[in-house]
Amino acid sequence: MIRATLISCLLMATGLCHGEIYRWVDSEGKVHFSDKKPQDSPHAQDISGQLRPLNSDSSTSETEKLQQVFQEETAEEKAFHQRQQTRQQQQEKQRQQACQQAKNQLSVLRGRVAFLDPDGNEIVVTETERERRAEQLEREIRQHCS
Repeated sequence: MIRATLISCLLMATGLCHGEIYRWVDSEGKVHFSDKKPQDSPHAQDISGQLRPLNSDSSTSETEKLQQVFQEETAEEKAFHQRQQTRQQQQEKQRQQACQQAKNQLSVLRGRVAFLDPDGNEIVVTETERERRAEQLEREIRQHCS
């Protein structure tokens, strides 16, 4: 019994043992596939010989070709990608800081505004100038901030 099971497993593993595949069309026009020949359809075709094996093992040369095409990243490539990622993170951080600063300035401009010169003296700004600056900041925020 054990010997028969072992031989059966070996035959299946080596691909020497294969089943038959049948194709037929029923009375409603539907196409069916099965590993057993249907009793009620005399027109079932054995299509086993028309199918290719799906799990065929590639040869060593084909595997080597694939390994050459899909090589792992070199240390230099990994370092480059790391630097690129760090640069992108820094740029994103700077963009977020600039956006936050613009939003803060906009909220200041929407309220009561008092501009000061470098000496600390108040600069009088008209309401029109304040609105113009606020609109400019809104455009910049819409353009550069999400």
